[in-house]
Amino acid sequence: MELSVVTAVYNGKAHLEEAIHSVLNQTFHDFEYIIVNDGSNDQTKEILDGVNDPRVKVIHLEKNKGAANALNTGIHEANGEWIALQDADDVSMKQRLQRQLTYIKSHPEFAAVGSLIQCIPGDEMVDPNFLEMESYFFNAKDPGQFRNEQFYSTPICHGTGLFSKRAFQNVGGYDPAFKIAYDYDLWSRMFGEGEIGRIPEVLYQYRVRTHSLAHTNRIETTCEILLSTFKSIAKVKFDHLNRIPKLLLLGSQKEIAFYKEKISPRNHYLQMLFLEQKLSDMKKAYSLYRFNKIDGIVLASNPQIDRIFRFFVGKGLSFGNQIFKVWIPDDFS
Repeated sequence: MELSVVTAVYNGKAHLEEAIHSVLNQTFHDFEYIIVNDGSNDQTKEILDGVNDPRVKVIHLEKNKGAANALNTGIHEANGEWIALQDADDVSMKQRLQRQLTYIKSHPEFAAVGSLIQCIPGDEMVDPNFLEMESYFFNAKDPGQFRNEQFYSTPICHGTGLFSKRAFQNVGGYDPAFKIAYDYDLWSRMFGEGEIGRIPEVLYQYRVRTHSLAHTNRIETTCEILLSTFKSIAKVKFDHLNRIPKLLLLGSQKEIAFYKEKISPRNHYLQMLFLEQKLSDMKKAYSLYRFNKIDGIVLASNPQIDRIFRFFVGKGLSFGNQIFKVWIPDDFS
């Protein structure tokens, strides 16, 4: 089997049939489609049990354990060399699988490939300008910067992903500890297996739901992204140390306060020291690095970052090796 498509769904009755239909009516037909019902308590089970297509395999989980766990379950059962994702409330264009599979097979340097997206509304009314802005968020990203932004942003929309199953297994799959940022966490580790690219064509319709966790719980979303970032930095850049890395965060008073209150109790991946963004503190941070008291420096992405970044580059440090940037809100009241 060359290709497996995998969907995880929890209480997805509203748009599940449309999502399934978009997969089963692809121009490329030779695939299996694994759908994992993550303990839904609406009519999701009845919808899935009514699907009559020999390519479809349905797995019903008794308890809801989150999308990461459900996706791991589905991909573990998959027979395909390549895995294509399909989120349960989105729509794949008819030529999506054919285009992406052809592309990644002809570009062996890639571990995963996505596509451009078109944002569409869910059940509630959504301002068209907001939909356009959400589309722009993913589509405007420069693929040439994907690797440079490995620890800072999501390279591709999750549901557009098509990747090597071997690469997925090599990086350990999804981390079930993350309920929101599981895709961000996966892509940051997937760079260890190859490049992540994007076909410059709209092949996927992403349904914007203003009541989703990512939209309604901004603080927890930010926390998961930061924790994933620190986990990936520790694993990808400092695993050779055979100890917990020690980094120093340079930020404003508010950014440092956010970290200490929201992140510090949960950050088991790094030891973190703190300094503000004054020149004297920047010099102190460099001195700590030079004398091996810290392993790297984290810069909070704010209006001061370019000035601070130039200071450390001038000292011979490089982005993504000794210097990392993260986004930390300075207002979390």
